[in-house]
Amino acid sequence: MKKKLILLMCAVCAAALLGGCGTGKKNTDEKKESTENTEEKDDAKDEKVSVEYNVDDYVELGEYKGLEISLGSYDVTDEEVKARIESILLSYPVYEDLDKDTVEDGDFVNIDYEGIKDGEAFNGGTAEGAILEIGSNSFIDGFEEGLIGKKVGEKTDLNLTFPEGYQNEELAGQAVVFHVTVNKIVSKTDMTYDRMDDAFVAENMSSQGYNTVEEFENGVREQVTEDNETRKKMETQAAALQKLREVCKVNGFPDGLLEQKIEEYMERFENNLSTSYGMKLEDYLQSTGTTEEAFNEQVKQLMAESLEGDLILEAIAGKENVKTEEKEYEAYKKSVVEDYGYASEEALVEQYGEEYIKSIYENEYILNMVIEQANITYGEQTQEGETPQAEGESQEGETPQAEGESQEGESQEE
Repeated sequence: MKKKLILLMCAVCAAALLGGCGTGKKNTDEKKESTENTEEKDDAKDEKVSVEYNVDDYVELGEYKGLEISLGSYDVTDEEVKARIESILLSYPVYEDLDKDTVEDGDFVNIDYEGIKDGEAFNGGTAEGAILEIGSNSFIDGFEEGLIGKKVGEKTDLNLTFPEGYQNEELAGQAVVFHVTVNKIVSKTDMTYDRMDDAFVAENMSSQGYNTVEEFENGVREQVTEDNETRKKMETQAAALQKLREVCKVNGFPDGLLEQKIEEYMERFENNLSTSYGMKLEDYLQSTGTTEEAFNEQVKQLMAESLEGDLILEAIAGKENVKTEEKEYEAYKKSVVEDYGYASEEALVEQYGEEYIKSIYENEYILNMVIEQANITYGEQTQEGETPQAEGESQEGETPQAEGESQEGESQEE
């Protein structure tokens, strides 16, 4: 599944707490912000609710220029490259034929299958040479059990029914027949970095442009380098905003602004769950083992921290009389479309709204200005994905996000 802007939003709001999660327009001349929230009711015009305030009533700016920031090293090491390769290789196990002729629970079997519904093969229900672990519950109920005891070379018909809640509505609750051939029983071993050779790379990685171990390692090194640069940017932003929250003081929030921010976040969160994963909030809570009360508390904490960041950055923008250029904003939108796989800028704007995207851009613009004026040192290597913590600040609990494991394609798998 393509990475959508929600990845950027979560990285910005949860890690860097840049906020921008309100759809407001900043007025730095009057030092006021009008934050708009829209709701669609019975196809009527959107009802806009605004919260107006003087940011100087809520923020006491400290010395935000020349911040002292220390972070780890983002240089790529051989150990990182090896670890990344080992992780990739887990998706390319090696199967070897066994001298065994009867399928048992726990076996890996190589099979051909064709799914038939109403006398015709259905999309996603046919494969040749597929590897299935018996007992893994990868396929719908009855499929794996139906192969136990079958002989290598044997053909069998499995009369099964898809579960009522199956993600493909055309198959949910439907009776089907799978024509299955057991080709062979195999063993499975994971390929390792030390065992990998040119023949293995050519067989498994040629579609990605790699035919030798050297080419594969160089390609992975480039990927790790790009990832480290992205991580460096995000963690630098996170550390800078943390320092801003230490040197600046936020004295409460304008009435109703936090509640509005939470509401807007939840609208986007639930919309992403629905459009990207076909889930409702209650499904998400159940799958993550989170209570609604705990989830709401996490959201409130996240949005409060994010709003603090918003207000501090707005106050700095007002003091510095920051004005962004429309040309730069258009270039920013274009980069988001390219980096996160959107079909067009129109599709991006349709999903998140022009004002919301612009608020993200403006906050990042201001924070980058602060970073340019900061004294930043990069030193010891940090663990990949680990965000540095400010002194005296503990790790936060899990942040509720709409990201998760991608759904399976349309097949007989659950």
